[in-house]
Amino acid sequence: MRRLSVLLVLALPLHADVVADVRTALTRLTARDPIHATYEVQRAVKNEGKFDNDSFDGRAAVELEGDASGFRVIVPRALVDVMERELQSHAHNPKQPTPTVNAMRDFGPVDTADAIDFAPTLLQLLDGATLASDKTSAWQGKPARAITFRLADRRESDVGKETIAENRLTLWVGTDLIPLGAEHVRSSKFSFLIFHGEATTRRLWTLARLGDRLVRVRRESSESGSGMGQKSNEQSVAVVRVH
Repeated sequence: MRRLSVLLVLALPLHADVVADVRTALTRLTARDPIHATYEVQRAVKNEGKFDNDSFDGRAAVELEGDASGFRVIVPRALVDVMERELQSHAHNPKQPTPTVNAMRDFGPVDTADAIDFAPTLLQLLDGATLASDKTSAWQGKPARAITFRLADRRESDVGKETIAENRLTLWVGTDLIPLGAEHVRSSKFSFLIFHGEATTRRLWTLARLGDRLVRVRRESSESGSGMGQKSNEQSVAVVRVH
């Protein structure tokens, strides 16, 4: 009986402390090594409804440099010229689109830092997470371990009522527990007074370890929402090419 008990224990998945183990692996990635990369984003938005029927499809690319002192964003002169022309045209005719200017909204400091140092974002998502499943899988044709977490529900706004139906993070990790890829899906319903709506967000990340950095090589994002007579859909793809 004792031998059988030992065998059963050995056969069980070793995921009792998987949240802590993954967090420990991510904490080791301090992002101090120098890096130079091109960061390109394509962003498409379509709004339909009573208040807004705007749509655009824009693309922009900048250069990123990072080291132990921080990171820098270099905006090419040609890109600045394009944005200036779009803004001038829009000033003369508000119906003129500004796709490049809108695409540049994805180059905020948080998202840009994520591109070459993604470990802190995953650590934040894992704060308060609980293990949902842990199984053998594959990532882009290579053996991997797929670990799915139920994330802690944190409301994005204090206004009205929000019910979160799904909030999960799946990590595909190697034997060193460093993520090769990740997916975050969040869906919720909300209400405020007589208004009701729903929103769904899905983000898929392809990741790569480069020295002491976890680089977000590719991000595919889709967001949809409806409510108050309005529908919105947003798709974006961001790619990092390390030089």
